[in-house]
Amino acid sequence: MGLKLFRIQLADHRSGSMIEDAGGVCLVTAADSPQKATLKNADGSSLSNPISLTNGQIEFWTDDTVSNVDLYIQGPNGHFVTEKGVKASGPNEIFIDQGQRLGAMVIPFSYDDQAGDATETDTGFDEPSNAIMLPTPAIRVTAADSGETIDVGTDSTDSGDADGFLDGVSVASEAVVKGTIANGGVTIGTLFTVQDSANAGDLTHEGHVSGGKSITYTLSAGADTGEGFIVLPYMLAGDF
Repeated sequence: MGLKLFRIQLADHRSGSMIEDAGGVCLVTAADSPQKATLKNADGSSLSNPISLTNGQIEFWTDDTVSNVDLYIQGPNGHFVTEKGVKASGPNEIFIDQGQRLGAMVIPFSYDDQAGDATETDTGFDEPSNAIMLPTPAIRVTAADSGETIDVGTDSTDSGDADGFLDGVSVASEAVVKGTIANGGVTIGTLFTVQDSANAGDLTHEGHVSGGKSITYTLSAGADTGEGFIVLPYMLAGDF
């Protein structure tokens, strides 16, 4: 079976110049799906997914039968962009507005990509450096899983908090589901909450200063259909 080359260069939306800074990552999914695509090197060997960018360039091969893929890209300077329906023939250049400080990470999740049943799974994305993660996390469930939930947070093996962003959010219905501090049903993680000193026992939202840690998710035991997208808004606060 032949291979198909995808090669995309990131460029700045305002100046039009190529983005050639070090860093950045791209998760490639099957078209219109949160499930990871199967990527290869030029020699046909397996390529890990997500992939690291090189001087702002994304490069990978797929089987020739793959017509198009979706890309979830974190640029070298923390900006996030998605591009759907990308073909080997193009677009071969994707623009990022590096002057924009507000953004949202959109990270696919799937039971099929978990490291194991009820196992904390690294998404391949990190919290942007010099950023405030905003206290409005959510998920969009595209394939429901009755009775199951998801936690989203940072790598617990690296002094992180595996449910620090979202804690036990239901994936039982195809819908957008927010984190909440509602009494009796708190699902927003502790990285986004603080006790109100004026009203002991009450919780209120606050932003989380990025520690640059890996972002993870954990689907509950028995999850076998649940998938969708994690949405984590943020504000870049560096290099004024």
